[in-house]
Amino acid sequence: MTPTDRPSERTDREAVLDRLADTIELTHDRIAASDPDTAAEQKLQIKWIRTLGYLSGQYRKLLNDEDLDEMAAEIDLLQADDGGPQ
Repeated sequence: MTPTDRPSERTDREAVLDRLADTIELTHDRIAASDPDTAAEQKLQIKWIRTLGYLSGQYRKLLNDEDLDEMAAEIDLLQADDGGPQ
């Protein structure tokens, strides 16, 4: 049974996406709330901004992977309906 056959159960990817979304939101809030006064605080804020960019990129990659998996499943269904690859 594939994850698409179990709509009520969360997949690992969905759990990771949820965790990433939460972490992205928390990181964004932390950046927005900060007002760095010193060079050290500014360096730390830059690190948080880089972290936010990295997390956002990973989130986007997972979404793209999910789209590709869905397209592959649709192709499999179409080939099964058509009698297989030709």
